[in-house]
Amino acid sequence: MSGGAAEPSSAPDPRIQYLGRYVQKTLRLKPEKWNRLLAFEEQKAAVLDFLNKPEPLILIVLQNNAAQLQAFNSFPVSLKSKGVYFIKRQRGPIPKENISHHIILGDMAVKPIEQLAALVDEVFVPLLSNPANHKMWPPIVAQDILKHVHSLKSTVYQVKGQVSGQTVLPMPVGVERVHDAERKLIESAIEGVVIKWATQINDVLTEESSQAFAGGQNPTPSAEINFWNSRLRNLEYIYDQLRDERVRKMAAILEKTDSAYYPCFRTHFQNVVAALAEAKDIVLYLKPLLRHFAALEETDFAEITPCLRPLMHVVCLVWANSQYYCSSSKIIVLLRQICNLLIKQAKKFLDPSSIFQSDIDEAKLRVQESMDILLLFRRIFEESRENLGSYFKNKEPTLWTFHPKIVFERYQAFLDRLETIKSFFNTVLEFIKLEKVEIGGVRGRLLSSRVVAVFAEFSEHLTVFGSKSYDALDPEDPAFELDYMDFQSKIRDLDRRLASVLCQAFDDCCNLESVFKLIEIVGSVLDRPLIKEEFTGKYDSILVMLDEELTVTEEIYHEQMKVLKQVGWMPVSKNMPPVAGALRWAHQLRQRVDIPVKNFKALQHPIVKCDEAQLVLVKYDRIMNLLDKFEKKIFADWIVSVPEQCEKNLKLSLLTRKVINRELSLNFHPQLTAILREVHYLNLMEHKDIPEEALQIYERSETFRKYTSNLNQTIQWYNKLRRTSRSVEFALVEEQIREIDALVEQGRTSLNWNSTDQLEAKIFEKHITEVSVPKHLSSSITAPAYAPPPSQSNSSLSPAFLCKCQILHADQHYCYSQIQH
Repeated sequence: MSGGAAEPSSAPDPRIQYLGRYVQKTLRLKPEKWNRLLAFEEQKAAVLDFLNKPEPLILIVLQNNAAQLQAFNSFPVSLKSKGVYFIKRQRGPIPKENISHHIILGDMAVKPIEQLAALVDEVFVPLLSNPANHKMWPPIVAQDILKHVHSLKSTVYQVKGQVSGQTVLPMPVGVERVHDAERKLIESAIEGVVIKWATQINDVLTEESSQAFAGGQNPTPSAEINFWNSRLRNLEYIYDQLRDERVRKMAAILEKTDSAYYPCFRTHFQNVVAALAEAKDIVLYLKPLLRHFAALEETDFAEITPCLRPLMHVVCLVWANSQYYCSSSKIIVLLRQICNLLIKQAKKFLDPSSIFQSDIDEAKLRVQESMDILLLFRRIFEESRENLGSYFKNKEPTLWTFHPKIVFERYQAFLDRLETIKSFFNTVLEFIKLEKVEIGGVRGRLLSSRVVAVFAEFSEHLTVFGSKSYDALDPEDPAFELDYMDFQSKIRDLDRRLASVLCQAFDDCCNLESVFKLIEIVGSVLDRPLIKEEFTGKYDSILVMLDEELTVTEEIYHEQMKVLKQVGWMPVSKNMPPVAGALRWAHQLRQRVDIPVKNFKALQHPIVKCDEAQLVLVKYDRIMNLLDKFEKKIFADWIVSVPEQCEKNLKLSLLTRKVINRELSLNFHPQLTAILREVHYLNLMEHKDIPEEALQIYERSETFRKYTSNLNQTIQWYNKLRRTSRSVEFALVEEQIREIDALVEQGRTSLNWNSTDQLEAKIFEKHITEVSVPKHLSSSITAPAYAPPPSQSNSSLSPAFLCKCQILHADQHYCYSQIQH
């Protein structure tokens, strides 16, 4: 409704004022409401067209939901409030004088049929049935008028009943005299009305709930429930009319006169009784389904699964217990309507208006979820069909003998449409991956640019396809299928171009790592039919490359075993101990073939199952067995010697002394060092089954490191003092050296590497003694009270010796502080 304000005229139009006064009076409105209607050009044009032009002949004024007046030149489909009508008596413009002589006006009720019925009852029938109005009429005309008046009244009441879902049986003319003694005059009227009743009752009885599917409609179970509730009310109303005292008297007249219409009346009465019993039974047993249907409609479709099995259980109970609903035609209607309800809820869940504009992954997930639920209901139906006999107690079971296709024809079409949409989403997801694909190799830049061009063209096709405005989820609409076929035709062209690019990229790959990386990057794109057909030939090359890699690996293994057998040891990685290094070498050799073989097995391609592939895998298993045996042998040989080495070398003394120059050396056996290194690297490799003795030593590795470090410093100082001191210099500390030697002798004889507590105490005591030597030397050098013998001079102590004493003095204080810490 456009809203342009009308320009005020110099003189008001009396016709518009006449219409406005009546509208304001009958609808009880203020003048502003009518003026506001005229303020809009569209509304004012409807009024002026009625007044100034030969047509239209009708003007209807109503109030909308916002309580604003609206003008129409035709009858509205439905009325929600009281309205006003104006009708021209003659075709042509309405003059400005004597307006009431040219217009018929009146009120329109919300229910026009009831208004018509009241008009007929209160105006037409009394007026035309009044004998005072028949004085100037011939008797035949008067009787004919009365007959037509009665027919009009009956027709109006029939229409009124049909609007409210009830069948009104017309009564014959003269029914009011049915109780009189003279009944011959109405016998023919009764027989005529019985024929009409037969037609009406037959129309009611032949109604089927399956008629709800007429015209391509897709009703839900509420239509079935409403049909039987309405049918029950209608049949009860018909039954009450047939049980009326006047109708019973009419039946008695027909029976006594042996009328040929009496059997017809009796048959239809019996049919009404039977149909009423049927309707009562069906309404009773369908009532428990109401809450299940409500649950389906109120529950979010993603959470509807728990509602399906109870629903089918109640449907089976209805079939098994209802006397009249145990019919294939009826249960098929109900099941089809349940399918329509599930389709309706699925469409609501998927939202067809935005399914192609939302996130592709999320939309695909929702489609798959909907398909899973719909397929679950189909399985539940089949299970219920198989177990239907268990619902019948103490009577012969009646099974569903109809073909499921009758029930699930539209349901399956909807599933097929979802499958098509899912395929579309898969195509989109596969091509979206191309946006980030970068191909390496010699021709990598060229091939990557061709991939980008394919993706750009795909994006254009996707934009065009996603801009369609129809309901893609409507299985009866073929427009989607046609557009999808066109889209697929364009995608096939892109597939061919992409297959060419990928085959060239494969040819540029120089090893298995790059091949499997290409396959991983491209992903499921290789599973597209056209691309798979072109790329399949490349899988033979993968198998050849894998076989060559296994052959080279096996040769490397045998060469290393040959070296090990000849020289008794094998080369290992830098800084690695022998055992851990050998195990690491075996692990690296295993990884060299294990990763490619796992990638090969993960390929979704028939070549993985071919005979050639099985031979390659046999070679792989042989290499794995060789490496397993090698690792077990290397490790087993090592763990056999570890306990003995640990026990033997931990019992060695801490120190040893050379006989010639009496210099000291640390007695920590290299085998212990080797064990510590092996355990360290084996732990890094997360190796299991390490001997307990080796682990116990490794737990003390930090303690051994500190002890050997401190002892090495002490030994270094001691040996340096003996090696570099002159005889005159050594004489100054000879007494302290003898005390140290006594302690060293204990380290050579009494203490070993298991004496942890005693060892720490001795190191502490030894350092106290060692510190006293530099102090003595430095004090003897720096103290002024010191005077050398006459035969000696200060120059007899070499400057180097004095410097050593000062340096050693500082070093020993450092060692002592470390021990305390």
